[in-house]
Amino acid sequence: MSDPKGVIADTEKGASMRTAWFLPWLGGTFMFGLFSVMFNVIWSIAVASNVQFLLRHAGVTDTAVIVMIVLYAWIVGLIFAAYGALSARFSSMRKLPLMLTGLLSLLCGLWLWIVGLQGSGGQPAEVWGGSWELFSLYHAWAEPVLEVLQPYTQHSEIWFLLTALLPIAGMVVGVGVDRYPAVTGRDGKVDHKWQWVVAAISAALVIVLTITLMLPRRPYIAERDFPVVDGATAAIPFAQDMLHELTGMSRARAAHELKFNTTHQAYVNLIEKKADLILVAGPSDAELRLAKSRGVQLKLTPIGRDAFIFLVHRSNPVNGLSSDQVRRIYAGYIHNWYEVGGKDQPIIAYQREENSGSQTYMQKKVMAGHEMAEPPRELRIGIMGEMINAVADFNKDHNALGYSFYYFANVMHNRQEVKFLSIDGVEPNKEHIRSGQYPFTAQLFVVTREGEKPRPSMQRLLEWLQSEEGARAIERGGFVALGS
Repeated sequence: MSDPKGVIADTEKGASMRTAWFLPWLGGTFMFGLFSVMFNVIWSIAVASNVQFLLRHAGVTDTAVIVMIVLYAWIVGLIFAAYGALSARFSSMRKLPLMLTGLLSLLCGLWLWIVGLQGSGGQPAEVWGGSWELFSLYHAWAEPVLEVLQPYTQHSEIWFLLTALLPIAGMVVGVGVDRYPAVTGRDGKVDHKWQWVVAAISAALVIVLTITLMLPRRPYIAERDFPVVDGATAAIPFAQDMLHELTGMSRARAAHELKFNTTHQAYVNLIEKKADLILVAGPSDAELRLAKSRGVQLKLTPIGRDAFIFLVHRSNPVNGLSSDQVRRIYAGYIHNWYEVGGKDQPIIAYQREENSGSQTYMQKKVMAGHEMAEPPRELRIGIMGEMINAVADFNKDHNALGYSFYYFANVMHNRQEVKFLSIDGVEPNKEHIRSGQYPFTAQLFVVTREGEKPRPSMQRLLEWLQSEEGARAIERGGFVALGS
């Protein structure tokens, strides 16, 4: 059969050209992925864990930590740029297809970023499967950076995106530099300006890091003399800021060093003299009895305020309750959302474990002498974050009710699936906490043992907590300072 217009030949030629372009691109993509995995396996074993240890434990300032992170990322970017330059040198592919060989890894990074946006409190949600395992290998270089950055920012999802883009950006720059390696001057000679730029930036980072490491520090309280502090989960950000402010310890190291044991265990540790002071809500009756049995009198000094809030799933049509309705629900007199203006669905009212800070506040302040109904075991929550997760993740009816403290639920363990109920027509927010309009306002106490003469570092800490500087730290920690 004749082909006078050459249609068949043109079709075969086009298919051949597409194959000639696609197969090298696919091979290049595979090689980039393989390089990324091999690099990260070696890097994480030889370098990443040591960098993480250094950033967490070294006695350096926040400025030095940030410079170290930038220098670390710069070195990783240069390594991927070197890979891009070598690929351009030995590959016959054109510049644009060669740059796109990192597309698959870039899509993995964007996918992880989207998953992170849907996670709890801005943190990536739990994922699994082969694609996640491969990406974990590809992304391993960034793990020490992301963990150390957490105390410095509440927008970790942005850093996931940027760290996913860095290897691709490095490779693209490397390809561009190799294909356009220099600028030709008027005299016809090649001027490798980009090499001087790389060298200058690298030297500048090293010089800045050296200067920041040599700067003298004069802490308000020496690290070795800092009192043993314990407390509630919601007070952790404030306590980390306090440790940073008073000792000069970097925020990254303060976040690693300071560990709290929740409200009840903090009271136990204070009573048993395993802690010097604790940052908590008021004690339960059981904790007061324990203190009395050990001959310890607790001294409670209020330093800040928070709101005790009630939360439901965002799809629940109920936006507010009265104080009396809350009490009647938890006393077992109201069982259905229909009775408070919602759907005809049973109210699944979660409670916390006995002696937790939120359960103590619920019993003493909210119920105001009314007995709480005994919940089934599966509706009693041990950890504060699990209460919020339970409401957010409850079945399709979305008829759960829970409670927490405002700062913890709004910042530390934020879930977009839940909403906070107004109480007696007043929304829980900082303005209403400050004005006293919100009916369930909780106090943050610094609790010590009465009758003991504090050592000098302890006295300085107590004075700082009640100073203007301490009030500003309390505000940064998410609470409303007293007198503000």
